[in-house]
Amino acid sequence: MSKSIRFNFRVILVIAVLLLFACQTRLSSKKVMIDGREMLVGPLSIRQLFFDYPEWKKLKEAYQPDSSIIRKLKKIDRPFQVEIFMATWCPDSKREVPHFLKIIDRAHLNKKAGIKMYALNRKLKMDNDLPEQYGIKRVATFIFLRDGKELGRIVERPQSFLLEEDILTILNK
Repeated sequence: MSKSIRFNFRVILVIAVLLLFACQTRLSSKKVMIDGREMLVGPLSIRQLFFDYPEWKKLKEAYQPDSSIIRKLKKIDRPFQVEIFMATWCPDSKREVPHFLKIIDRAHLNKKAGIKMYALNRKLKMDNDLPEQYGIKRVATFIFLRDGKELGRIVERPQSFLLEEDILTILNK
């Protein structure tokens, strides 16, 4: 093969890979209308949430968690899971979910935390019975698990003054 043909083949291959990657990373809105209200329903990624509700990302960026508690959270060394049941129509979710995500980022817990997020409709339901299995009565509800066992919950708002303080208390159990 001549150098020119090899070069052209490589260029075409690189362009094809980039186009394939660009097509796979493109998001589209997953908002639905229920009872005349726009919302997300079902399993949800952070990326999708911020795509459909960019103001939530701004709320995350604006939040400044307590640095002394963040230092303590950085010392958490055991993995854990968090099941987040939230609703895009809910003011408590709009406040607490972005704050939670900022705390996890700031404390560098992303690799230790397996986070699953679910958006619920106004009746606190989705297409499966997961909200019923977890006994969800209010949103936002953060359920912390370790080795499949529940460590604790935060429902609607923290028990203490700060969300990061409640997270630390639960994860230190």
